[in-house]
Amino acid sequence: MKFKWIRPTKLSWKIAGTFVLLFSLVLVVLGVVVFFGVKYYLDNQATQRMEEISRATTETILGINGDKTSIYDKEIVSGADQDITINIKIADPSGTVVNNSDNFVTPDNMDSNSTDIFETSDEVLVKNFPVEKDGKIIARVQIAQNMKVSYGFLETLLKWMAISDALGIAISFLVGWMVSKNMLKPINKIMSAASEIESSDLSNRIEVPLSDDELSQLSTTFNEMLDRIEDSFINQGRFTADASHELRTPLTVIQGYVGMLDRWGKFDEKILQESIDAIQSETYNMIYIMERLLFLARGDNRSQIVEKEEFNVGEMMGELEKETRLLAPENNIAFQFEDPMPMHADKKLIKQMLRAILDNSIKYTPKEGRIELICENKKDHLVFTLRDTGMGIPQEDQEHIFERFYRVDKARERRTGGSGLGLSIVQWIVQAHEGQIEIESIEGKGTAVTIIIPVLQ
Repeated sequence: MKFKWIRPTKLSWKIAGTFVLLFSLVLVVLGVVVFFGVKYYLDNQATQRMEEISRATTETILGINGDKTSIYDKEIVSGADQDITINIKIADPSGTVVNNSDNFVTPDNMDSNSTDIFETSDEVLVKNFPVEKDGKIIARVQIAQNMKVSYGFLETLLKWMAISDALGIAISFLVGWMVSKNMLKPINKIMSAASEIESSDLSNRIEVPLSDDELSQLSTTFNEMLDRIEDSFINQGRFTADASHELRTPLTVIQGYVGMLDRWGKFDEKILQESIDAIQSETYNMIYIMERLLFLARGDNRSQIVEKEEFNVGEMMGELEKETRLLAPENNIAFQFEDPMPMHADKKLIKQMLRAILDNSIKYTPKEGRIELICENKKDHLVFTLRDTGMGIPQEDQEHIFERFYRVDKARERRTGGSGLGLSIVQWIVQAHEGQIEIESIEGKGTAVTIIIPVLQ
């Protein structure tokens, strides 16, 4: 018959086991300290008593406190009659025992020159010492202390300590298991709630315990993580739907013109050219959208390269002004900047950022309106400010303008060519340079965009 070891895989068992192990270690160390402490105390008390009896016996033999007493006189060993754990033995200078209290058997050898206390195999402490007078040994004395009673107390103490330790360990394991199980209840609730959460429904949340402890913080952190995941799923779904919508339109147009080419374009040059122009235009639109999507995708997975370098912002602003004059010669656009203005950043991304906000202003500002792009050096920061007198952004749309594919209703016409990704890219570039962006707009009056970027990063 085979027996399988029980493996404590549950955390409550592991916590209880660890608690019992530490508690057992404390009990063992405490027991050892108590045992040897009591033994040291008993031995020390016995030693002190033996020393006192040794001095008293010596004084009696020498007659220091009165008349000299013969070593044969039973009065010398009479003190041992009151305590049977003490034995006093007197010998003459040659080592022959001449007086003995006979309470218990002690070693016969008394002519040793060592006066140290030693312990026999019968748990008896023995001290041999000579009594001298005028440089001559007149007697040899042996004081013995029987430690069997004391050591018997130690054995009883050790047994009761072992029983109490075993009982304490068993109780500690039970208490530790119950306490750990109760402490881990919130974790079980978290596991139960987590198992009920599905990708199709991320609305469930974990109940946060009232106690302000680590489990409460864990529940709060888990709920916050679910909020972020839910937002991510919502944004991903909307992003996919919007991307599909944006790409479906040019693909539908291309499919329509391909069908028209297949039916009539082979023989009608006008239809052929019209179809080619439309397909080419829609292809450019798709490439434009895909390039921006790839930019944002690289930004999301942190693979978009930001190549920071020292460059002159004034020179870059001059280049941007020349390009804008060529692309939008009919618009009233004013540039204000100083030259030089040094900056450490990614020049291409900064220029792409300014080009994106300029393009928006040009699209939604009438020809008779005015656009201003101002760059100012404010100590450790460069402030880019763009103001226009265009159509503005409705108040209810302003909090969504940085969302991908989001466009206000008035700007959803395809004639503007907008994809709804420009401001999302602008926001990413600003964040990649540890900057800030603010937009203030009044519908029908215009928009002001303020971008603040550190000069050194």
